[in-house]
Amino acid sequence: MKFNLFAGIALLMIGNSVTGVEAQTTNSSNSSPCGWVCLSTLNKKEIPKSISPSTSLKTAESTIQLPEGKVSTVAELTTVPQRNLGILKRSDNFISQITPPTDSNGNRIFRSTRSGPSYLGGGANFGLTGGSDLGGTSFALISKLGLTEVISVRPTVLILRDFATILLPVTYDFAPQQPFGDFQFSPYLGGGVAINTGSNSSVGLLITGGIDIPLSSTFTINVAANLAFLRTTDLGILVGIGYNF
Repeated sequence: MKFNLFAGIALLMIGNSVTGVEAQTTNSSNSSPCGWVCLSTLNKKEIPKSISPSTSLKTAESTIQLPEGKVSTVAELTTVPQRNLGILKRSDNFISQITPPTDSNGNRIFRSTRSGPSYLGGGANFGLTGGSDLGGTSFALISKLGLTEVISVRPTVLILRDFATILLPVTYDFAPQQPFGDFQFSPYLGGGVAINTGSNSSVGLLITGGIDIPLSSTFTINVAANLAFLRTTDLGILVGIGYNF
């Protein structure tokens, strides 16, 4: 009986001691700055939150804003606007109009010969003998139209009062000569037909010879002697200047 009483008292004291220890442990954990709770909190504060690559890419895309209406695609950049295309077409047509004509082989008609370019111009004829405009002083319209490398036609019209004399020679053009330093000239020689209009009209043989002197890339000086067998024998010296083309 006494043994049972002492045993019950001992168990009661042990139970109270365990309860006190648990209470102290709980209080110390709540009040102390150290422990597993503090360590967990500290680790959460020290370790920064990582940013995933997809989040960074989305952030960059949302940050870079391309201006609307300013950036074009490659196709738009390489496409010629319709209004500019029309201007280019008109320019091509204009260029084709001023480009010298060509034959079926693509060779220029009225091309340059080895003596120089073709030209159109004017000048004066000084007659030495004869009764036509070739034999008197007259105004002259001159030209040289290259056919091949060495062959040209040189139509000339001499005008005096109401009548005209037409010279239609075909010439052989020699290579340029430069016997006196920088002075250069290109001789030619040929023949053709002379036509005298008016009341005493006639047609006869024409012999011509002369030189072309390049004045610049734009102009050429022409000096020629023309001998025509019309009703009379007519001889004249022609001096003119031509515009090259």
